[in-house]
Amino acid sequence: MSARLVWVVGRGGLLGSAVERAFGSDTWHPERPVDWQSTTIQTDLSAALSAFAGQAAGRAWTICWCAGAGVVGTSGAALATETAVFQTFLDRLGSEPSLTGTPGQFFLASSAGGVYAGSDGRPMTELTGTRPISDYGRAKLKQEELLTVWSSRQPKISVLIGRIANLYGPGQRLGKPQGLISHMARCLIFRVPVHIYVPLDTLRDYVLADDVGRRIAAGLGRLAQQAPGRGRHVVKIYGSERAISGAGVIGVFRQVAKRQLRVVLGLHAAGAQQPVRLQFRSVVW
Repeated sequence: MSARLVWVVGRGGLLGSAVERAFGSDTWHPERPVDWQSTTIQTDLSAALSAFAGQAAGRAWTICWCAGAGVVGTSGAALATETAVFQTFLDRLGSEPSLTGTPGQFFLASSAGGVYAGSDGRPMTELTGTRPISDYGRAKLKQEELLTVWSSRQPKISVLIGRIANLYGPGQRLGKPQGLISHMARCLIFRVPVHIYVPLDTLRDYVLADDVGRRIAAGLGRLAQQAPGRGRHVVKIYGSERAISGAGVIGVFRQVAKRQLRVVLGLHAAGAQQPVRLQFRSVVW
């Protein structure tokens, strides 16, 4: 894919940085980093998109949307703002003839845990009906729907939606109220208790961010080889496909560190939005 111009939106995050590493020297980024906390985010993204369109200049291109700070428990208002930013970006992209007139790809990072949280059946696959139980899951599904409707009007643009399991890895923001593995590592290093707000038998699928980044890049490479009009819209689950309980994760840490990891169990308001068991298996590709 060396001839393809690639832009990872949200390149400073755990997933975005992993996707950018997977593409390596193929990636493009704005001269000025996008400040997601700025009140001018819409204008900044629009300017960055114009610059990207100028660089594309008739070349095949890929945009990977890995942006978003929302998690389970984030307010509906904050998530609505993220979704509005995404909608505006799509509208602006649709008005760029230099991009919509050439073969392009759009990747959207979604959440497997968010959209399948209330779904029946184990393991969940791409054939499982979605059933979000949190504002976060509903926002992710809304973004998927927005992209699906938008892309139906763009015959030269292919879409890959990645429903991603629980990410972990170096560079995860510890200020975010998620990332059990990262928080356990920090608590072990500083010899402080780790606070857990879900039952220890809660099952999750943990997957290394760099593994997902490589799979996404490979998936976009495969999508680029599809015949025109065929397989233009793909939804795929990305996970390790191995579920482990919270107690199991604690056991791994204790085995590796050769010392006890102190655990404090508690309650959290977002606990009701956390399903007990999430197990995934991809049947696509």
